[in-house]
Amino acid sequence: MPGPIPTPPPLPTEDQQITLVSVRDGQITVLPARVLVVRPHKVALSLEAPSSEVQRWVDGHAVTLLYTHGEHILRLRSELREVVGPDRITVEPMGDAKEGDRRDFRRADMSVWVYAKRAESRDPGKAREAQLASPVALDDAGFVMQSVNLSGSGVSFNSTEPIASDDLVDVRLVVDLPPKRLITVVGRAVRIVPGTDGGPANIAVRFAELSEGDQDAIIYGVFSHHFATEGLEGALSVMGDDDAPN
Repeated sequence: MPGPIPTPPPLPTEDQQITLVSVRDGQITVLPARVLVVRPHKVALSLEAPSSEVQRWVDGHAVTLLYTHGEHILRLRSELREVVGPDRITVEPMGDAKEGDRRDFRRADMSVWVYAKRAESRDPGKAREAQLASPVALDDAGFVMQSVNLSGSGVSFNSTEPIASDDLVDVRLVVDLPPKRLITVVGRAVRIVPGTDGGPANIAVRFAELSEGDQDAIIYGVFSHHFATEGLEGALSVMGDDDAPN
């Protein structure tokens, strides 16, 4: 007897942050957006910032939505149905969503502002509470611009802080998506590589506490970096061959 029919991957949920990808005339547009309304044949999106490129799209323009679900990143082929305003559009899904990378698989070396301090508590929940209760100004001297290796599940950076393996770390990142965004996470140090001649050590942390919005913003930033540095071929390797423009 035939087995049960597999359930198709879900559509994005309302208020979820997604990445909107378009390939038009060989040019890649990558935009962060938030889901406003979800219906079987309609998804309304609010762009993080107005886009002049979107104003040139016409009905039927192909776009791909990238969003997280569980441990994976899903991609949903869609077509534009209406440009409602400078920062709002509606799209129609074309078929079911397809499973892409694991959300912690794709990573990138990116230049960001980094603030990192050893957390006082060994409990991730308490460390997160202390972090949220202690905002840090963006002009604080503790922020240092450096190249980090970033993914949806962790980051490695250089620091002179006395951080040991298995310590919890209060990490704050300012990422130019655009617009600039402050991301706050609590991570657990999983690897320490001492610096040479007393220089900063390289510290790799795996995220233990962060908001879903901040994780989605990291994933968007990593994808954007790949699109910007790898061009069309890199974009198609993320979206899949079936998303190639006609």
